[in-house]
Amino acid sequence: MYKLLILLCFSTLLQAQQVVRKDSIERDTELKEFRIVANPGQKDDNAVLATEIMTIKTLGKAACCNLSESFETNASVSVSYADAVTGSKQIQMLGLSGNYVQTNVENIPSIRGLKSTYGLNYLPGTWIKSIDLAKGTISVVNGYESMTGAINVELAKPDTSEVYYLNTYTNSQGRFEVNQQGAHRFNSRLSTGVFTHYSQQAARLDGNGDGFLDLPLFNLMNVLNRWKYATDRWMIQWGANYLFEDRLGGQKSFTSEADRSQIYGFGSKTDRFETFAKVARLYPQKPYQGLALILSTANHANDSYFSTKNYHGREQSMYGNLIFQSIIDNTNHTWKAGASFLLDSYQETYIDSTFARTEIVPGIYGEYTWTIPNALTVVLGQRVDFHNQLGTQWVPRLHLKWDVAPDWIVRLSAGKGWRRVNPLAENMGYLINNRALKLVGNLNPLEVSWNYGITLTKNMNIGSRKANLVIDAFQTDFTHQWMVDMESASSVRFYSSPGVSYSTSLQAEFNYSPFKRFEFKAAYRFQDVQADYLTESGALNRLSKPFLNRDRVLVNLAYATPYEIWKYDLTWQWNGTRRIPNATIGHLHTASSPDVLAPAFSTVNAQVTRQFKKWELYLGVENLFNFTQANPIMSAKDPFALGFDASMVWGPIVGTMVYTGIRFKIN
Repeated sequence: MYKLLILLCFSTLLQAQQVVRKDSIERDTELKEFRIVANPGQKDDNAVLATEIMTIKTLGKAACCNLSESFETNASVSVSYADAVTGSKQIQMLGLSGNYVQTNVENIPSIRGLKSTYGLNYLPGTWIKSIDLAKGTISVVNGYESMTGAINVELAKPDTSEVYYLNTYTNSQGRFEVNQQGAHRFNSRLSTGVFTHYSQQAARLDGNGDGFLDLPLFNLMNVLNRWKYATDRWMIQWGANYLFEDRLGGQKSFTSEADRSQIYGFGSKTDRFETFAKVARLYPQKPYQGLALILSTANHANDSYFSTKNYHGREQSMYGNLIFQSIIDNTNHTWKAGASFLLDSYQETYIDSTFARTEIVPGIYGEYTWTIPNALTVVLGQRVDFHNQLGTQWVPRLHLKWDVAPDWIVRLSAGKGWRRVNPLAENMGYLINNRALKLVGNLNPLEVSWNYGITLTKNMNIGSRKANLVIDAFQTDFTHQWMVDMESASSVRFYSSPGVSYSTSLQAEFNYSPFKRFEFKAAYRFQDVQADYLTESGALNRLSKPFLNRDRVLVNLAYATPYEIWKYDLTWQWNGTRRIPNATIGHLHTASSPDVLAPAFSTVNAQVTRQFKKWELYLGVENLFNFTQANPIMSAKDPFALGFDASMVWGPIVGTMVYTGIRFKIN
């Protein structure tokens, strides 16, 4: 019966497509004058998934010093501080945290495990060539962890990069950084690139006068060396990356670890070394066929302290993915199949508790794509992974793209995702406060969700200029979720979801270029994220997710003069109210006011860029109107008392920031 229903659905789609095509042919029988104009926005109309491509041009609209700052002009991703002490940043997509977003660097899993704590800060913006942002579940070829979306970062390639590239940045809050990139082609086949980054936060800022540093001091060094060898039949890339970071935060008078029993202090040192290799076998006579092998290793070490509480973490990881693709009869029927392998070994110590585990996850997958050119594309994928601790996990995924008409595109997606929780690394911000950490019941570290989405894209002309409207809706339903419960003022409780947990996200985005070299973007996003929380008595209480704004509006204006000698960018964001969890000890909640909502607020960022022959100068401002959250740290005057809490962050911590820098290139 279900096969008959599927055939009927596809038959209906094809009949509708034929009617649209016939009408289009009849209307376009006569030759008409046409003009080629730029298509605004960053949406990829050819992709099967709802994909947004952020190019160098897009990233250049803001300071974009690292990956966490790359989404200033993006409507789908929100970035915020995890707490008011460590400087750790987190992203949100479809109303859920970045833990549910699979973040890859050139299709290699990157920000996961222990790296998830500060990983968004580690990737320099100048290294980034482009960012592919997809909502919902993605191809099974890339793994099982994309539960609400995926981010794939493409770095600059040694064979196409500038011979030398220099970027410097400094701001009014005492941050400085310098990036250098060099590339050399030995011949038509072999090339190499060296990328270096150094950044420092040197100024001790306390703009709100609470006695704590608004931003932690840090020194970060990051070096990447990559190679590429390419022929008609082979493409091989390999390289290594080393990173070291030293952070220090807490009370403004805190200077060294020796003082932390009398003065509240935070410190973190991270060493990370990664290697990667990508080998592709090409078939010039069969361009539709290919074989690829992706390999990577990582060794991560972090030593931190939060006042008198110590944390030590070690991780060794290995990843491999073997992919083969070909066709069935013709290119309208393509398929991919392969096998993956993941090994994660963790050793963590927090205060007097030790946690160690080794995860081994081999997996196999297959994906079939049926294409009717310029009409319909259907992708059906299946994968099975064998986790040594969590058992066998099956992941089905379906994606459909229907070109209803030349100016109408409909995309549908449905699929399952799962992940293994890293309780400490993913919740490091909660170690800052003095709440007790409590584990409730029999904890299941497995998280499983189903995600369903629909995206409508309408391309249009307003006058003689291009515009597009994109409307999407996504639903994420959890069957297993790890709950982080802050509803008790004296503790943070961790337990497996006892009931319903879901996220609903709706977004509309309009892009328009009303005249040459001017781009306008306006977007509205609605999010409803709720879960059943466990009360002290054992009853269930359904609440909206804390610290999440239900409504968000973004407007971006960009204009460039001829030859882009001058470029102007302005971004305005409005964030709606959000619920604050219980904090009776800090006198935030009272018996007469059990629910507290953080106020709505706006931020404005602007940037001006002046381009010269080989270099450019940029000057910008963030948080132009100086909005900050009042008292982001509760009981800041008594940091060793039970009511001290630096994790109740819902808005900007620092005020207006002015920055400037230069970019210099030798092609």
